[in-house]
Amino acid sequence: MKTVLLVEDNDDDAFLTKLACERSGIPHLLKLVTDGDAAVDYLAGTGVYADRVIHPLPSLIFLDVLLPNRSGMEVLEWIRCRPEFVNIPVIMLTSSSDPAHIHQAYALGVTSYLLKTAVPQEFMNAARIILKYWLQLNISEIELESSPSSIALN
Repeated sequence: MKTVLLVEDNDDDAFLTKLACERSGIPHLLKLVTDGDAAVDYLAGTGVYADRVIHPLPSLIFLDVLLPNRSGMEVLEWIRCRPEFVNIPVIMLTSSSDPAHIHQAYALGVTSYLLKTAVPQEFMNAARIILKYWLQLNISEIELESSPSSIALN
């Protein structure tokens, strides 16, 4: 089963995102960390996140912009500077519509910049579409390398 890492410090936003992911109908394991340092530790597999059975590498990352300890932008920059993570899709999931944040996120290599909507149903639909595409429809390079004979390329 594929893993989604949610990096979110706001309890209400984390709850809504978890609910949207659960209701998506897309099988996955959702892991939550609440600050930028914890996100880096999780991805690096250090400290309490060293056990990859309990804390598997994610196939998708939802990343807030405004985080304690290390900002979402700093986490994104850290991710994109490591070859082993360069192909993991990172979706900035944020309430910040600041053009400077948006430009910076794309300059650092974000996959998509998604505004948290005030309409829960719209957010639920967006989460389902994102999970469907990145976890079920998209063929990642890792999947291709691990089982090339089971994937038909036409």
